[in-house]
Amino acid sequence: MEREEKKLLQQRIANTDVGVRQIIFVVVLGYGLSSFLIVGVYFLLQKQIQINKVLSAEAILLEQQAAKAKLVNLLETVTDAFVALDANWCYTYVNQRAGQIFNRRPEDLIGKNIWEEFPEGVGQKFYHAYYQAVSEQKVIQIEEYYPPWDRWFENRIYPSQEGLSIFFQDITQRKLAELALENSEKRYRSLVLATSQAVWLTDAQGFPKEYSSWIALTGQTQEELQVWGWLNAIHPQDRELSLFLWNQAREWKSPYKLEHRVRVADGNYRFFAVRGVPILDADNQIQEWIGTHTDITDRKLAEEALQQAKAELEIKVQERTAELEKLNEELRNSNQELEQFAYVASHDLQEPLRAVTGYSQLLVEEYRERLDDSAQEYIDYIIDGARRMQQLIQDLLAYSRIGTRGRIFTLTDCNVVLREALSNLSVAIAESQAVITHEPLPNLLADKTQLIQLFQNLIGNAIKFRRKDVTPQIHISAAIVEKSEGVGVQGWKALDEECLTQNHEIWLFSVQDNSIGVKSQYLNRIFEIFRRLHTRREFSGTGIGLAICKKIVERHNGHIWAESQLGVGTTFYFTLHESATPESLDKDV
Repeated sequence: MEREEKKLLQQRIANTDVGVRQIIFVVVLGYGLSSFLIVGVYFLLQKQIQINKVLSAEAILLEQQAAKAKLVNLLETVTDAFVALDANWCYTYVNQRAGQIFNRRPEDLIGKNIWEEFPEGVGQKFYHAYYQAVSEQKVIQIEEYYPPWDRWFENRIYPSQEGLSIFFQDITQRKLAELALENSEKRYRSLVLATSQAVWLTDAQGFPKEYSSWIALTGQTQEELQVWGWLNAIHPQDRELSLFLWNQAREWKSPYKLEHRVRVADGNYRFFAVRGVPILDADNQIQEWIGTHTDITDRKLAEEALQQAKAELEIKVQERTAELEKLNEELRNSNQELEQFAYVASHDLQEPLRAVTGYSQLLVEEYRERLDDSAQEYIDYIIDGARRMQQLIQDLLAYSRIGTRGRIFTLTDCNVVLREALSNLSVAIAESQAVITHEPLPNLLADKTQLIQLFQNLIGNAIKFRRKDVTPQIHISAAIVEKSEGVGVQGWKALDEECLTQNHEIWLFSVQDNSIGVKSQYLNRIFEIFRRLHTRREFSGTGIGLAICKKIVERHNGHIWAESQLGVGTTFYFTLHESATPESLDKDV
């Protein structure tokens, strides 16, 4: 039994050892597997960490790129110009707006030094501001005038460790407007000082708010000006009206305007023109008043002097009018005497001349055989002198009657006038075989009889002063006055004067011939009465014909002149108005 027990014990021990070895093996195997798993897990975790790092870096890069894209998009859409500079003053970014201002492509500036690209900027105000921002690491905002480009710029400079970010914009228009406003204000202040103005500002009730120029003008103190103290500087006789108009302007919310006297700093009263304007708010309520006092003393004194001079002038005018009335009465009496003389000349003087002419002709007819050649010649002289005297008297009568016996102006067809003048000259035209042409002539308000005489004298002159062995060629035309060639300097001087004083159409007539012509130095003298350029043996006449023409044209408020070339011909010009002026009617009717 003991051996059995030992054998069983040994067997149990052996079994136990096997179990222990198995357990140890299992434990060792478990530890080995655990270590392997731990190492594997470790390597797996390291690999995952690396993957996560790469993914994180890529995510950060994508976020940075997205942020950069957003920033670029933002910088390109803003109205400001923007540039970024690194620590070496090289461009790292330039938006399109900045490129437009620089007149350069942004990509051409990237990586380039700002002072090498724009050397003219060295030493400018913004140059020092950039360096100040970098050294002090503070934001700087400046406005500057950039002479090389003649422009104004506003700069906002943001420093960082990497460099500078700069926003800037062209503010030239704004600065010019501000400068213009500033200059305008300066001119206004100068104008106020130069025109002796006092500018004042009050509240809605009229209590002074800004009154420095008023104090300088009147010498009042601030204490004296309080409430309604400014009224004390107004002349006592003008205060009531000044206050009444002020209250009225406040009530009506209308400008305050008047003239009154103000006691100035030296104690004297001077005249001022006052104008105050209400400043209204959105509810149409008065917020304040702004106004001026302008010294008009000199003008007032001038007006008073002018009124006095006007009164004195009226007295003188009345006295002069009385003198003129007296002279007119004397002139009327003189005209009556002249008319009586004309009557005498027309009847009493011509009667003896007719007797001389008649008896001289009878003497020749009845005693021709008894008279020798000398007596016959003397009698011919007597007859010729009497006839010339008779013609002279008739021409003088015609000349004097132009202004005193003229008819009222009526609508007159100048074509009819010309036909009647040609009819009166039919004998002279036939004898000279003259060729007379004309263009259509207008209808005018005129004295028909005198127009007939005018045309008759001018055409008769052209026939009388014709060249030998040359058929007279005479052309009459008329046109509304326009500046064209052919009337000469003298003619345009007359037309310019006439056009300045007339507001209706003026017709320019011309009578052109191929006569012997007139020397230029005599053209201004041919219209003088009794002016003759030839002897009576060469050409008959009394020298009154053209003087009559001038007087007729002047009665019609026109001008007459002549242009001539010796040996070629003469053109007479005269103007007639489409309608008669009241002056011409009044003086002749």
